[in-house]
Amino acid sequence: MKKYWLAILQGAVSAFLIWRLVGDSFLHSEVSKVLSQADPRWLLAAFAAALAAELLSAVRWWFVLRAFGTPVSLGKVMVFWGAGLFFSLGLPGTGGGDAFRIIYMIRLYPRRKLRASLSILADRLSGLVALIVSLGLAGILRHRQFASDPLAYRIFTAASGLLALAVLLMLLWWATTIPSIRSRWKSGMFPAFRKRVHHLGVMFSGLGQRPRLIGVALGIALAAFLSHSMTYFFSARSFGLPMSAGDMLSVMPAVDTLIVLPITLFGIGLRETLFQHLLGGIYGIKPAAAALASMGGFCIQVAVSLLGGLLIPLTTSNGKKRAIDNA
Repeated sequence: MKKYWLAILQGAVSAFLIWRLVGDSFLHSEVSKVLSQADPRWLLAAFAAALAAELLSAVRWWFVLRAFGTPVSLGKVMVFWGAGLFFSLGLPGTGGGDAFRIIYMIRLYPRRKLRASLSILADRLSGLVALIVSLGLAGILRHRQFASDPLAYRIFTAASGLLALAVLLMLLWWATTIPSIRSRWKSGMFPAFRKRVHHLGVMFSGLGQRPRLIGVALGIALAAFLSHSMTYFFSARSFGLPMSAGDMLSVMPAVDTLIVLPITLFGIGLRETLFQHLLGGIYGIKPAAAALASMGGFCIQVAVSLLGGLLIPLTTSNGKKRAIDNA
């Protein structure tokens, strides 16, 4: 029971935030009004954008695998990615999907377990780089809008600080591969830990020998984030929000950064709260409409993840032995 305490706490926080959103009588009446005016055609567009985002993410992982010297066919990667999406619904965040992909990659490449596992981490890091670039562009191009509302500006600052911390940790990790630092690192404590950190750092540094593959992966990561953001833009349009695609692209990096924090399950409740503060403070969107735009986008993502469950039977193909022999 103890291992589930965090998920239980996250669920409780999500339930509380959702109760705050729908419990207000005025907000409840506004939700009913906005729902009655919803346009399902925009929701179909949102579904297409969400599907495109996941397909692009799968292609991104395919390039990362090639950079790690573990080539897998694009079709197999698509199958693993789709099935991983379905399993991600079983655990908070994306942990379930990543665990599924790691297990099956190890089955395909038992002699390259570490590389296969690290490809998942590298794939996540490429997505992180895309998020950092997107937040940076939002800060440069939409600084006045964020500065116009104190709460929105604090949200943007918090997201920037979190990503800055992530960048600092990555730089410290990379620094362990520098010869001068490595020589001092050797004389410190925890030799087994130091050896593993250095080994991983050297492996990631080796990716610099394949700049074209990594560059393509990062470009695809940006395209995937764009499609992901358009999912929420189309959801917003379905509920009649007077927003441009650029408006949504400016707030999504901050939202996606902060919902990574293990506060709620899948960001439920926190995402809607952030949408209300950002869309309301910057663009004057009513709270009910902002919350529905967020919920609509998330439900579309869940629908795509459920669709990925149809690919699970294909993960047990007879090509396993052939892949092992080629490893």
